[in-house]
Amino acid sequence: MKINKLNKILLSVALLFMVTYGVFAQADVSSPYSRFGLGVISQGGSSTLQQGMGGLGNAIYGGSMLNKTNPASYAAMDTLTFLFDAGFYMKKVTYRTDRLTEKGSNSSFDYASVGFGLTNWWKTGLGIVPATNKDYDALIGDVNPVSYKQSFEGGGGINELYWANGFKVTDRLFLGVTGSFLFGSISDETTIYFPDSTLMTAGRSTMTTHVRNFKFDLGAIYTAKLRGNASLIFGLTYHMPSDMKCNRDLFIRSITSYSTTTEIPIDTLKYEKNGDAKLKYPQGFGVGVTYKKERFMLGIDFNWDNWKGFSMNGINDSLQNSWNIAAGGSYKPKSTSISRYYTKITYRFGIHYDQTYFRIYDTSINRFGVTAGLNLPMPRSRSSFNIAFEVGKMGTTDNGLVSQTYFNVSIGMSIHDTWFVKRKYM
Repeated sequence: MKINKLNKILLSVALLFMVTYGVFAQADVSSPYSRFGLGVISQGGSSTLQQGMGGLGNAIYGGSMLNKTNPASYAAMDTLTFLFDAGFYMKKVTYRTDRLTEKGSNSSFDYASVGFGLTNWWKTGLGIVPATNKDYDALIGDVNPVSYKQSFEGGGGINELYWANGFKVTDRLFLGVTGSFLFGSISDETTIYFPDSTLMTAGRSTMTTHVRNFKFDLGAIYTAKLRGNASLIFGLTYHMPSDMKCNRDLFIRSITSYSTTTEIPIDTLKYEKNGDAKLKYPQGFGVGVTYKKERFMLGIDFNWDNWKGFSMNGINDSLQNSWNIAAGGSYKPKSTSISRYYTKITYRFGIHYDQTYFRIYDTSINRFGVTAGLNLPMPRSRSSFNIAFEVGKMGTTDNGLVSQTYFNVSIGMSIHDTWFVKRKYM
């Protein structure tokens, strides 16, 4: 029995890394706002199940759910349960300024996680999600007094490999802690050149920051029982600040002014390989409350992060504190084993509004989205497929900025198995 348990744990971990190997080499859809800070911050690594409810996560749990947002939720898993959850997304975006319109699209894996019980009071899980994404390409120009252009390009991202643990203190109180390893590289390149002059040289600066460090998150969930098999669930999360040591590659050189893509070097002004860099990752917190009764659930979350306290090599990049409010729920019709299939589907809905950490030209870059989702159970199994849809908007065309209208489809597969059960022979 012990060998079988160990083999299954090792198999689940191997499956996790097989599914996610090379997954996050692909970037999300480009965003000009990803030039700032660490890029576009992932929406909490929410699973497809959560995405269908506006990203709820602070005060929800269930036997078939792996909820990274609040690690205390893992404590609700059954001791004999093994869960594997993975998802990918498809995204279409329309970019608009006050003069131009452009479209983009992308698809990629989104997350992968496994969860299982260690004891009656301790449940655990491993997973990997994208934390940030940087992908932009912008060109500006001016004549003052000489005609010049500046090109800004960036790419890469930071991924998060996490170990979540939930502890059952009482039947109503759960506590949790997540240890995460952040890893990845982000690159920023700036070029200035003079298209109308053959006498002036151009300059190009490329900086790549390599992140490999740890951070920790805490969580708590308390359930208050109400009349009529109803309950009120309260959730609290806290993201601990972290001072991270990183490495940086810096290359500044003068080049010919022929174009932004052709580089004929003239002189190296500065070259630094694996130099020391510092990243100050900010603290944040989240609160949530959920009403749950039999087949119906409705909840609301609020999250806040102190991005004014962020810095990379002492530079804040003019970021503002971010906050998010999300509301959503789910409904499952009453069904039996012989009911029609549509009565076995769980229907989800949600809405969210975010003040991102971007503030440009004294204008806050906000995001708004409406979501819907479905849980499609597999026949004669507790496993299922989850689908989530989102329509939303980020940014504004005011002050010469860019508005992004997007449509997301997320598809997740949740494998629910029971293990470590002794066979009985007649």
